[in-house]
Amino acid sequence: MVPELRPRGIGEILDSAVALYRARFTKLTLVAAAVVVPVQVLSALVLLSAQPDRFTLNVTGTVSPQYDTSSLAVQLAAVIVVALVGVLSTALVVAVCTRVVADAYIGRSSETREAVRAVRPRVFAIVGTSLVVLLSEAIGFVFCFVGALFPLTLFAIAIPALILEGVGVSAALSRSITLTKAHAMHVLGLVVTAQLLAAVLNGALAEGVSLLLRTGGSTVAIVIGQSIASTIAGILTTPFVATAIVVLYFDLRTRDEAFDVQLLMQRNDARIAT
Repeated sequence: MVPELRPRGIGEILDSAVALYRARFTKLTLVAAAVVVPVQVLSALVLLSAQPDRFTLNVTGTVSPQYDTSSLAVQLAAVIVVALVGVLSTALVVAVCTRVVADAYIGRSSETREAVRAVRPRVFAIVGTSLVVLLSEAIGFVFCFVGALFPLTLFAIAIPALILEGVGVSAALSRSITLTKAHAMHVLGLVVTAQLLAAVLNGALAEGVSLLLRTGGSTVAIVIGQSIASTIAGILTTPFVATAIVVLYFDLRTRDEAFDVQLLMQRNDARIAT
């Protein structure tokens, strides 16, 4: 059944996200695994080719390679490739999970392949949207350390808008700004809270691997161990963050438009069918 359509607080949104995540746990984690596993294998190969000296945990709970030696060009290339692939893979997971969660939100049973089929034609749009958001966050961070929070907030629901409304990149970004700007603190609070919850698990797994390999662990063992930790964490946490963002999208539309969730999904299905 469609949940009661009323504005929700951050705690209520997270509660709904947890319920939806549990209801579609198998489907969501399978989707995440299909993307995260090959991406982590690729990232591990890139890191091994660059031979990092150690790793540090960043604010999202994932690990970043650190170098004391070797070519600066190799170091920079490895960091950029790993970061870029990670961002794009996360966007793809969020996109497919968006459809799975939207179906669960209205109580409709659906197969994972249906969600994949709905997202497949939008792959380039998903990539374009995620790159624009990433560039905006990078620019915001460079010019003002907290400047990245503005695009993080304003573009928070760009992927759900892209998938569920069937619009293009610029329209999805504009749609996200329209829905979030009047509720900026509400959106930022939800996004930061969801990502912090995910970061706790990511950080715990990464730190656990670091402790196990701290004595006598070779670079290869460290890279493989960190990749395994990141894979497990990504499979478990990325769908949860995606679920919270989708519930936030519905919440914002309910606040400003009192929209019909089922009608939205029916229109989206009709658009895909044609």
